[in-house]
Amino acid sequence: MSTPRGSSYKQLLTPALHRRFTGAAIVILILCYIEAVLIGGKSSFFWSWFPIGPTGIRTLLLFISALSVFVLRVAQLHIGARTTASPVEAFIKSLFRLNTPQTLAWYFFSAWWFSEIYVWSAPASANLGWISEGKAWERKRLNERPIYLRSVFFMLAVLQSGVHLYFDYDGITVPRTNSKPESSPEQSQKKKDPIAKVRASLPSLAQNIGLRSVCMSIFGPIIYALFIRRTAWSCSLYFATLLWELPASQLSYIPPYHISLIIRSLTSGLLLVTLWELANALFGAYVAQEPLKKEQPFTSHSKDPNGSLLDGLKGKKEVMRTFALWELVIICQRYDARRKAMFSDIDRPTGSMWSQVMTLCLGNVLSISNRIRAFQNPTTSAAPPQQPVTIETLPHLAAPLRQENIFTNPPPPSTRREKIESSVGTIAKSYGQSPQPAKPLKFLENQRVEGQKYIGVARQKLLTQGQRETLSSSGLLGHFNDYLMRFLRTPAGYPFRKPFRRRVCTVVLGTPHSELNSIVDSIKTLNILAVASLKEDSYGKVAKDLPLLIRAYVSTTSSIEGFVSSLPVHWTDVDFSEAERKVEEVDLIVSSLKAGLRDMIEAFGMYATELGLGEGEIRTARQVAEMDHGA
Repeated sequence: MSTPRGSSYKQLLTPALHRRFTGAAIVILILCYIEAVLIGGKSSFFWSWFPIGPTGIRTLLLFISALSVFVLRVAQLHIGARTTASPVEAFIKSLFRLNTPQTLAWYFFSAWWFSEIYVWSAPASANLGWISEGKAWERKRLNERPIYLRSVFFMLAVLQSGVHLYFDYDGITVPRTNSKPESSPEQSQKKKDPIAKVRASLPSLAQNIGLRSVCMSIFGPIIYALFIRRTAWSCSLYFATLLWELPASQLSYIPPYHISLIIRSLTSGLLLVTLWELANALFGAYVAQEPLKKEQPFTSHSKDPNGSLLDGLKGKKEVMRTFALWELVIICQRYDARRKAMFSDIDRPTGSMWSQVMTLCLGNVLSISNRIRAFQNPTTSAAPPQQPVTIETLPHLAAPLRQENIFTNPPPPSTRREKIESSVGTIAKSYGQSPQPAKPLKFLENQRVEGQKYIGVARQKLLTQGQRETLSSSGLLGHFNDYLMRFLRTPAGYPFRKPFRRRVCTVVLGTPHSELNSIVDSIKTLNILAVASLKEDSYGKVAKDLPLLIRAYVSTTSSIEGFVSSLPVHWTDVDFSEAERKVEEVDLIVSSLKAGLRDMIEAFGMYATELGLGEGEIRTARQVAEMDHGA
């Protein structure tokens, strides 16, 4: 039996993501319209808000500034939180990746574009033009007020880039699917609505936006005067001379820190950061929606739904695999007809639908044990074979060495010259080989011993016992360790710590990004399909693989619990307590595994012997699942 070739999962996912981008863009366009009204110059009440006119033009131009954030997020999109052992390690890894300069570049472009729109929209009374006219008898000169304002925007771009990278804005937090239905349809719809999610996060967003804007209005003038002013003035003067005839004017001693300019930098910075933060929040909320189209899974619109779903599960890109697994667990929970179709789909060239799903999901589960083994027993890479080194000989500077036997007595001198050389050589050897007096060496040794004795006496008389212990090598090392521990307990030392939770998550959840959602969705999928197979698997395919599932669950659960309980605390984790061995993400995986074990044992316990499970294995599985303890 041949199945029709369906659409690839990418062909189904890409249009869905585009629709979500469009939904977020519409909300951002409304925000840009509100900001266009706020930054508009003095005009009539009607034209200040009427969209067809200057306000509409400003709205479209401001939307380009917000759209650059969307482009950045699409280019660096990934699923799951970043996993590193310490904040310093995360900083070093991000420093040498393309993400850092790319993030800076897009935020710089957005800030520059916003600054040009803002300066263009400002009224003449704001005095933000390039040229300062001055009095009638004064020559034109470069205006420093817009230079300062643009510098503030660029400083905000640097600050926003740092926040973006530090808090990993590029990561999408996929909500976990609930096994139990919501208490009410209104509550379920509220959790799915992206606008409701953004509205719930508005208090924290407002706090962050206000804090960043106020800090920049306070520290911006100081940073500008110390580090940016001369360079910004020189660059602006160079471009201004291309358009106007200006004298080579010098900087004034006092920057243009008028109260009106400081207030304007605060309000305009507030609008720019609001645009950035809401663009990021809306992008994340719209993308992290369930993989449904018209309340149906994406693959339901394909000619071969199961084939398209398998294509997504085997995809090379992380985003595709995550959405496919998310859709798979939703199908298993809510769509009974699609779930039953998986059990009856057995005629695929690459294997039945169940066997392929089990292999892919079980691979995600067993990858935890593989990472734990790799961490506990790191394999040392074999050293490459040494290549023979060819040494080039240096040119001869003297005659070659004698080849005859040098241990035989030389022949007696025969000529007069040879007799004289022999006599001189004998005298020289007698002086060189005669024993030298040992008095100087003995004298130096005695002086060293006497010096050490006097130093010891002085140390005993002048220093106390505590001071002598402090000056010893062990005492100095102890003081160094004490100062190091104090530093690690300060906020400045926090980036250098390796907390227990981060180290555990790095191993159990994987790197560079957490695979928590994929692992939990894989476990839930196997749990649901295994239990549902009792009534829906008419071919008995699942029952044959049930012992493999139970053994894999038992070994993975034991491996995780043993690793968490035995992992030694890193010496930089100065604030560790035993209560921190309970890591929320790891506990979620363990609880999912134990819940799956309980469901499978309760469903198939009476058939354990026929399935190939011994009594000892069942007893071990019950202990791991804590079924006996619960009873």
